[in-house]
Amino acid sequence: MTQRAYKSGGSRLYAAVDHLDRAMNRLTDILAFVGMSALIGAIGIVVVDIVWRRIGGQSMVGAVDLTQFCVMAAASWAIPYAFNARAHVTVDLIGKNRLRILFNTIDRLIPLLCAGIMAFLLYLSWGRAMEQWDYGDVSQNLAIPMVLFWGFLLSGMAISTLVCLVHFLKTLLTNETI
Repeated sequence: MTQRAYKSGGSRLYAAVDHLDRAMNRLTDILAFVGMSALIGAIGIVVVDIVWRRIGGQSMVGAVDLTQFCVMAAASWAIPYAFNARAHVTVDLIGKNRLRILFNTIDRLIPLLCAGIMAFLLYLSWGRAMEQWDYGDVSQNLAIPMVLFWGFLLSGMAISTLVCLVHFLKTLLTNETI
């Protein structure tokens, strides 16, 4: 039994949710690191393209495709990290102290609402990605299959949904709020 499970009265369910939470922390940290590395790669591609234009008088073939690919990875894989770090925007209302019970309930339901929204967006995006797959769409210069771009987005949304669900389970099992 883990120390955290012991603190929660020995609940195996809490230990399992805590284990999932730690796994999501590791996964989102890795994805954020890879995504930000891709963003650095995109910056490098743009810099090389600018230098190549000045020196060689031509643009680098595929620079736009590669930059878009890198930015898609960075943006899509930063979303789960933001959910996991609870870095979303919140607004404190004037009456929050007077209606504490109501706002605590709302705060506990926010991860479930976020999971629902991300799952719905995943569903819609999956359909569009499958259209891209069926049509065989590719990028303009390097002919990178567009479904690979969608793969970043779909994986980011799926992991975001899981992160939100784990946070919701954790708020149900503890007194912790967002």
